[in-house]
Amino acid sequence: MDCYYKGLSYRDISDQFKQFYGLELSHETIRQWVLHFGKVMERYAKTLTPQTSGTWNADETMIRTKKGNRRIGADYEYVWNVVDHDTKFLLASINSGHARGIKDAKIVMQEALQQNKQNPEHIITDRLPSYQEGIRKTFKNWGAERKVKHTSIVGHRKQINNNVAENHHTHQKEFHKVRRGVNEVQSYQDGFKVFHNFVRKGVKDKLTPAERCGIDMKGNRWETMLLNSLKVPQLTPKPETTKSPAV
Repeated sequence: MDCYYKGLSYRDISDQFKQFYGLELSHETIRQWVLHFGKVMERYAKTLTPQTSGTWNADETMIRTKKGNRRIGADYEYVWNVVDHDTKFLLASINSGHARGIKDAKIVMQEALQQNKQNPEHIITDRLPSYQEGIRKTFKNWGAERKVKHTSIVGHRKQINNNVAENHHTHQKEFHKVRRGVNEVQSYQDGFKVFHNFVRKGVKDKLTPAERCGIDMKGNRWETMLLNSLKVPQLTPKPETTKSPAV
């Protein structure tokens, strides 16, 4: 998983393991491991409570898939991301297919709330109208007294921006660029979310977003996440194949 989410293809990983460790591993076997254990660790990650700043940045981006018939836009799907402003902890990463409606905005906000465990104070988004109603329905922002402040950057770019979410999209697109499209979009988003939050360290402070949130992963961060998740059997999904991937 470390090799894959840092840029190697499944075939490259297979070749690397053969050259350095003498292990014959099919690239398809590696693919099954990455998808399966990504789901296991993401389910565990959702049980953790990050100490966030209270300000969220939300944005959506297009991810190339291997679906569709190559009509304009037919081979792309939307992924919505919600990132804590200060810690850069990714609270939600949801694939909505070709839709960008109010229902989709509400789903990603509900997912972020489930991870954060409490309402934010402020949410910053782009100009997409769906956000306003999606936020209103999620946080019951009725009437004059709103529980959560929502700011669209349109018309406020000199005072506020959405760089946190846009920078995350840059890293996400770098990951997907070398793949030239994926089928299991949500499964890869789950794995990338784990990688971003618990494995990938910042350039300046050398901390992961999880560490900035008070969640410390000792030793090998992938291994720690996996072993911790396996201690909670009800969170562990059954493998989709007939044989269980070996740890």
